[in-house]
Amino acid sequence: VEARHNEAVLQAFFAAELQLLSCTTLTQLLEYLLIDFRRNFRLDAVTLLLLDPEEAARELLEGRSGDARLPNLRLLRSQRSLREIHPNDELYCGELDDALRESCFPDDPQVVSGALLPLVRENCLIGSLGLGSRDRGRFSDHLSYDYVSHLASAVSLCIESCISRETLQRLSSTDPLTRVLNRRALQSQLVGEIKRSNRTGEPLAFLLLDIDHFKQVNDRNGHLTGDRILRAVGRVLAERVRATDSVARYGGEEFAILLPGCDLPQALHVAETLRKAISDIGFLGHEGQVVRVTVSLGVSVCEQRHTQVKDLVAVAEGLTHSADRALYQSKHQGRDQTNSQPLSLPDSSKTGTR
Repeated sequence: VEARHNEAVLQAFFAAELQLLSCTTLTQLLEYLLIDFRRNFRLDAVTLLLLDPEEAARELLEGRSGDARLPNLRLLRSQRSLREIHPNDELYCGELDDALRESCFPDDPQVVSGALLPLVRENCLIGSLGLGSRDRGRFSDHLSYDYVSHLASAVSLCIESCISRETLQRLSSTDPLTRVLNRRALQSQLVGEIKRSNRTGEPLAFLLLDIDHFKQVNDRNGHLTGDRILRAVGRVLAERVRATDSVARYGGEEFAILLPGCDLPQALHVAETLRKAISDIGFLGHEGQVVRVTVSLGVSVCEQRHTQVKDLVAVAEGLTHSADRALYQSKHQGRDQTNSQPLSLPDSSKTGTR
């Protein structure tokens, strides 16, 4: 009986390790650990304390879909809490005293036993994974420490790998100043969204937004204030669009927004909402001064009839060019307004179907 039990435990931990290794994002990994792993192993609580002094993990998790926060996840700026749990980087398994329960399972005072796994990478304690039970005898001598220690090593490796991989991907696709997408990343997404529009029949709106008289803002307030305004505008745009939309810094003081599933009236409504929101905000300069700016926008919409062509790259170019013409119209007519232009395609792209 004991041999069969050990074999079942081994198989369960082996399956868990394969699941960990299959996670490609930090969100997937943490959701598995804190939700699925708890359910699969019939645990009363699973908690994770993760060292995040540079807030790399926090930034990666900010854009996750679903609940605003993962259950029982704590991101730490220092090792102090971790050192109280693992003073010698060692696994703890057994009954929990009040101090350990408060440190590892503060939201469930009925947890009385647990396995506290030190997460170590390159001789650095980076976290603690707590497996908790309300059964006093659940974690004791009958638990195989080898399996749990191996799991801790796998979790540590996967967390480091996910953070490194996603951070590199983000750096390659993100504008370093505003932290929205860069132009290259948006152009890549644009072609993909046009393909999706072709497949689903839903429209795709493209917005170009330019900060009015931005050179004068820099001349009057300095480039540090100009940078602060660019970051703030990027943040306003990202916070006021849907999770399925994409915001990018398109160049200088110009931003672009992709709105999948939006027809022209909807896109114009979004554009006007963003324009009014920015004009109502008093941005804080680097010397504490309040600076107000306005923006001009241009809108164009791609529909399925536009995507029935051989060259979808030409459709993307036509969409951006049409939005740019609409933006020029807004600038020419006095700024602080929104205009639209119908999508026009080069003659060479208008024949043939995909």
